[in-house]
Amino acid sequence: MPVRGWPRFLPRRLARLLILLAYFCIVLTSCLRLRPENRDPTSTLPDLDAFTLYDESAPAPDRWWTVFDSEELSTIVKAALEGNLTLQQIYARLTQAEALARQAGALRWPNLDVTGDIATTRRRVDTGKSPSADLGTVARDLNALNTAVFGPAGAAAGAYGALQSIASRLQAANALLEEPPPPAVTATTHSYRFGVSSGFEADLWGRVRARHEAALLDLEASREDVYAAMLSLSGAVVRQWLAITAQRQELELIARQRELNQTTLELIELRYRNGLATALDVFQQRQIVAQTESLVPLIESGLQAARHELAVLLGRTPQTDLALAAGALPAVGPLPEPGLPAELLARRPDVRAAGLQLRSADWRVAAARADRLPDLRLTAGASYGADTWTLIFDNWMATLAGSLTGPVFDAGRRKAEVARMRAAAEERLAAYRDRVLQSVKEVENALLRETKQVAYIEALRRELDAIRAVHEQARDRYRKGLNDYLPVLAALTQAQALERRLVQAEYDRLDQRARLCVALGGAWMEEELKGSGLRDQGPGIGDQVRAAVPITGGSEIDHD
Repeated sequence: MPVRGWPRFLPRRLARLLILLAYFCIVLTSCLRLRPENRDPTSTLPDLDAFTLYDESAPAPDRWWTVFDSEELSTIVKAALEGNLTLQQIYARLTQAEALARQAGALRWPNLDVTGDIATTRRRVDTGKSPSADLGTVARDLNALNTAVFGPAGAAAGAYGALQSIASRLQAANALLEEPPPPAVTATTHSYRFGVSSGFEADLWGRVRARHEAALLDLEASREDVYAAMLSLSGAVVRQWLAITAQRQELELIARQRELNQTTLELIELRYRNGLATALDVFQQRQIVAQTESLVPLIESGLQAARHELAVLLGRTPQTDLALAAGALPAVGPLPEPGLPAELLARRPDVRAAGLQLRSADWRVAAARADRLPDLRLTAGASYGADTWTLIFDNWMATLAGSLTGPVFDAGRRKAEVARMRAAAEERLAAYRDRVLQSVKEVENALLRETKQVAYIEALRRELDAIRAVHEQARDRYRKGLNDYLPVLAALTQAQALERRLVQAEYDRLDQRARLCVALGGAWMEEELKGSGLRDQGPGIGDQVRAAVPITGGSEIDHD
């Protein structure tokens, strides 16, 4: 059936009115909304001109583990970035932050709901009649039956009497056909209704926008947390791989030392049988062989534990055979160029995350301040309703309302929330500055420790050369009978211990190189994240925040 009256004209008028109200609210909110004041959180930081051990050598590659020149290591790092379970947890937190940002942004738009309902009502009413107990009705039915069968009593003769008899019989039959009144009556009614409703908060003071901005910054901070976790994971995997390689190299070294000591023991036993050595010489050499063999179980235990740890970092069971082939520690070049300390603010994801959390806290202060001011809410709705479906478009109702609500007395709750948010912003500011100082400290320590480790390795090598010369001289004198076996034994013990310390020192140097590269940060994580299978939810949402909000900036809300 055609739609009449209101449906043809009123929606257009209502739409125009809503558009005018929305335009008015946009203009009003753009003039009245509260904004945080930007400030530089690095202004009170100490001098960040250069590192103490600044070296203008070649910079480290973006994927820093390639400095170890190992295809096996690159494969393991990639597998860890794809399978590490801790990293997957942080991926899930990023997805949660994305959803929270979308929820906060949705509040800046009107909501539109469609409603519809169909109702059926049944009503039962007791009439107060009881057919089984109504004697009058029974008597009436008996009289009607008698009249229908035998005719009316005392009927007159003739044509008139015959007509009267027929009428009486018909009335009696009708009386018999009448149903007795029911004891209860049931009535059924139907109703149909559908419509649309909409609500919108006119963000007069920017409260909704401030919460949205804070959620967007929290999202970007979560993304930086993912980058920081990826960077930390790469460092853990590389250091674990280096530890496994160092322990395998040490086991090989101990095997060679044990073979040498066993050969020496056999020679001394031969000299003893020929009367050229004493029993003490044999016992001392046997002690050296046993001492060397006692080192194996502990190193094998550490090696297996390191393999278990690396397997878990890859997201696999500890018993997984990783089929590692590397048997010697890799060689690395000179220290990479660390750049300037100020560059860490852009290269370190944890520093960027701290800066974003600071900006988010400042926006939450603005939201808390706006919450102390009145808020304006607009609602609109239209609905059709009728008891019959064919008449539903003939009955309509439309509403358009606005409500202004402002706090009068809340016992200081909103004011306390503003104070809490300001304290949280100050906490974030201190955390950001501390994170910057910690990052500079980590680079300084890594540079210093590797530099000193290189000097320590050179000193160990000189000491090893010297003790080998002592051992050679003592062994020659022992063969000539100029001294006993004790100087030979002492020199041999020191030489073999220095060889093992040298392997450990080489590992420590590579471990410090890995820590230095991690401390310097990088930009490879973003590309790896995009290729990790995690969908980049929200078109351009992160790029918008990075473009609009300086990572190193901050803000401070005035205390009016």
